[in-house]
Amino acid sequence: MLAKLYTYCLLGIEAVPVEVEVDVSPRALPKTVLVGLPEAAVRESTHRVERAMVNSGFIRPQDRIVINLAPAELPKQAASFDLPMCLGILSASGQFDSDRLDQYAVVGELSLEGNTRPVKGALSMAIASASQHGIRGIVVPSQSAAEAAVVTDTEVIAVASLSEAVSFFSGHLDIDPTPSRTDELFQEFSKYDSDFADVRGQEVAKRAMTIAAAGSHNLLMV
Repeated sequence: MLAKLYTYCLLGIEAVPVEVEVDVSPRALPKTVLVGLPEAAVRESTHRVERAMVNSGFIRPQDRIVINLAPAELPKQAASFDLPMCLGILSASGQFDSDRLDQYAVVGELSLEGNTRPVKGALSMAIASASQHGIRGIVVPSQSAAEAAVVTDTEVIAVASLSEAVSFFSGHLDIDPTPSRTDELFQEFSKYDSDFADVRGQEVAKRAMTIAAAGSHNLLMV
């Protein structure tokens, strides 16, 4: 059987959509083939995925598994592909059925016992999810949910384990989207101990910083 999921790959600070295609072919020599220009961290994920699957109570298919990460010319170099690849294997091997796989993107690293670990770039991935047509939201590790939930135009679904992710996608568990704490964050981090009024002189430097802030420009202090 064939399963398809959506995930993201970081390219600098931007998230690029990646389609995860998983094909499980019975009556073939047991082997997992990973294609799509995976770097070392992604190639090693096949071992993490296998043990996370078994230790979570699922069955590792004794078949030929081919995982394609498209587009093939884009280098994939993060452990955030663990969760989508594992879900793809379970779906393609018939261990759960879902009508949500094409509605939510998935990112997340897995531990050997099947728990999720935070990923880098959750905010960028949530921004990409909000702009991708046909995607309702993004499934992320619980530790990354607060960061991703800064984006209010997409549903951020937090999962703590592989089992919880399977339950959500199979429809056995409804998870409310993580609420945005943007107002609280602004209130928390908009208070500073220092103030420009305390700086004596340095008018040129203060002028440059004021202009940069007003125009939302970057500023490099050397």
